[in-house]
Amino acid sequence: MTVVFDLDDTLYAEMEFVRSAYREIARRYGLKLLDRMMHASSPREAFDSTGLPVDDQIEIYRRHFPDIRLPWLSLYTLSVLRNRGHRLGLVTDGRSVTQRNKVKALGLYRFIAPEMIFISEEVGSDKLSGEAFRRIMEMGGTDEKYIYVGDNPKKDFVVGNSLGWLTVCLLGGAFGENLFDQDFSGLPLVNLPKKTIAGLTELLDFNDLKNGVV
Repeated sequence: MTVVFDLDDTLYAEMEFVRSAYREIARRYGLKLLDRMMHASSPREAFDSTGLPVDDQIEIYRRHFPDIRLPWLSLYTLSVLRNRGHRLGLVTDGRSVTQRNKVKALGLYRFIAPEMIFISEEVGSDKLSGEAFRRIMEMGGTDEKYIYVGDNPKKDFVVGNSLGWLTVCLLGGAFGENLFDQDFSGLPLVNLPKKTIAGLTELLDFNDLKNGVV
């Protein structure tokens, strides 16, 4: 079985990355800025609150090496799936430097082979193009079963549904907060996941993932 994950708000809380960026900006420009940034309702509001050039702050946000850690439940889930012999992958949208820094900080190379990590800027297209998913299927073959685990119904499940993957949505609140709201209302059927889970460890009870690979 091949289990592919989204990154932000699926394997860790993206707000932890955002707060890490705020701390780095405050470290460079003055610690007095940190409190107002932490109390902002969005990154844009936080950047505006400092009175500093927004472009400079965005550059730090994108390029800093984040102070983030893989949550214990994510670490446990990845460890068990790997030890059961399932192949793990990552498909995430974003800039290469930003997402690679997150992958390194979270220690994901322990669980996911480099050739199974797909970042939209490196692929040349985002999730909705399907390119990353098709490359994974080329490596695994047509007889393999595939799962994609994400959190954003606007883009995470469309391609997987069309390719016959089992699509799984990690419901908001699994980490206590999500950077973006989940809203299933009014979305076409192709956007909707086939299953929902409240925590990643629920994957370990899926029939196809319960036992080791023979």
